[in-house]
Amino acid sequence: MTTDHMPPEVLDDVVDLLVACPAFTGVERSALQALAAESEIAYMDEPAARVTPALVVQRGGVVIRDDADRTVDMVAQGEFCAPTATERLDPVEPSMVVWLPEQAIDLAWSAASEQLTRFLERPARTIDLQTAAVRTVMRAPLHTAESNASCAQVAERMTEQRISSMVIVDGQRIGLVTDRDLRSRLVARGRSADTPVGDIATYGVHTVPAGTPVFEALVEMLSAGIHHLPVTEDGRLVGMVSSDDVLELGARSPLHLRKAVDRAESIDAVVAALTELPAVVDALVVAGTTAGDVGRVVATVTDRVQRRLLTLAFAERGQPPGAFGWIAFGSQARGEQTLHSDQDHGLLLPDDTGADGHRWWNQVAGWMVDALERCGYARCGGGVMAVNDAWRRDVSGWRRAFSSWIEQPSERHLLDSTIAFDLRTTVGDLDAGALLGPVIATAAERDIFIGRLARDATRHRPPLGFFGRFAVERSGEHTGSFDIKAGVMLPIADIARLHALALGAGRIATDDRLAAAAAAGRISDDLAATLRAGYELATALRLRRHLERIRDGAPPDNWLNPDDLEALARAQLRETFKAVRTAQQSIEQRYHTGMLG
Repeated sequence: MTTDHMPPEVLDDVVDLLVACPAFTGVERSALQALAAESEIAYMDEPAARVTPALVVQRGGVVIRDDADRTVDMVAQGEFCAPTATERLDPVEPSMVVWLPEQAIDLAWSAASEQLTRFLERPARTIDLQTAAVRTVMRAPLHTAESNASCAQVAERMTEQRISSMVIVDGQRIGLVTDRDLRSRLVARGRSADTPVGDIATYGVHTVPAGTPVFEALVEMLSAGIHHLPVTEDGRLVGMVSSDDVLELGARSPLHLRKAVDRAESIDAVVAALTELPAVVDALVVAGTTAGDVGRVVATVTDRVQRRLLTLAFAERGQPPGAFGWIAFGSQARGEQTLHSDQDHGLLLPDDTGADGHRWWNQVAGWMVDALERCGYARCGGGVMAVNDAWRRDVSGWRRAFSSWIEQPSERHLLDSTIAFDLRTTVGDLDAGALLGPVIATAAERDIFIGRLARDATRHRPPLGFFGRFAVERSGEHTGSFDIKAGVMLPIADIARLHALALGAGRIATDDRLAAAAAAGRISDDLAATLRAGYELATALRLRRHLERIRDGAPPDNWLNPDDLEALARAQLRETFKAVRTAQQSIEQRYHTGMLG
């Protein structure tokens, strides 16, 4: 690669190139002139490391590869890219690139933010995300191709139809090919355009029934990290729904947020992406999304944040020494997270992890704790973090811990079990949930453990005083208020967990646990319905409180003043408090908790 400073005679050509680049849409020409004056032109005919933090391809095309030689992106003529220091640039053909200084990234980010703001401020298409079916937003008819069609034929059809993906049919298998696949799996690897499209398609793709609510499709795309979902009806493929289709609904989309997190090249970039989370939550609430579904979205965003931060940690410290499972506990695991959550995580390692492996993971876990704190997730006051040995174990170690908690249910063990029995793996191949399954079945047979868990489930009393009045703080910073989490959400979650464990049920979401308890006859259908509605109401009020505090520039908290609530909300809360008391009294009678030592 040869590099030259910008000759004055071609400066205007480079400015024109930057003006035409989509990444700089809306940026003043004067700003781009200043950028061009500090850039360099380079001729590339062989792989090379980056020269400056950003570039625009003037002629040809460049493949970006990571240190494992995996294709990260394909940058075509006229496109902008900001490769990381560890990535390598591999020209598809002899190419010319313009290397740009670091401020180019700031300009591109600012331009993207302004475009997104204009998009979000346009008149929204009115639609209920909860009830509108995918069939109302999908694109039909569905465009398909046989797996033996050439990539050139498929690319031509996609261009003609102005679509970004096509379903590939290979007998009974359903696959998907996107324009990105054509770039990264065909062009970037120098493969012939006559290659059968089935050779580069992705099979085992996610599909969604046409009657599925749009919101469910959004969560599926958010969770799986995908942008296209083939739509089925009566076993037939009938259409395609994409992230763009969902974005057209007009709300600030969690898909944009997920994309920003997934592409973040530093902790600071993750922090910047997460500044949009309150606006995303606010838009979902305004769109009529249930508080429970908002909690699922927030938890899924946290999943993606942890995944991205681990990727950054591995880039800095090297690949992990073996398989692993990064574990989420508590509200994140249950899919019930809000905007005020601390860190609750652990780590599952193989039994053959040696001392060096444990030391390596201890360092990575410490890095993660610091990174998550910078991203707004406070350190767990109880130390439930993978940096601590008690929450970072191999398979046998976790089995021993689970067994000791059940067989010797001390206060400490009970607390640990209530945390650990709400878990799921968010990153990695080792499934902590599968490890816990047999333990839950055993727990249901341990009367002492279940009895003491029952006693704990009656300790958090709802804030209901004499004559149906709210029991509020009488002094201090929160005078006249009550804690919605401690007074409502924790007791309902504890009640639901107790019944699920007593049944040996592996469900972890509070709503699912209450439904299972009612189905098994442990609580009445009416009581379960009241508790479920109360949990939804409490979550909604808590989210509203968080958003209000953030708008006021204050940190979110869980304190509500009953006088600030609508009369209907106060009445519904009183009914919830009564239902919690009824459920707790039933537990006390069933397990004779007053007689337990």
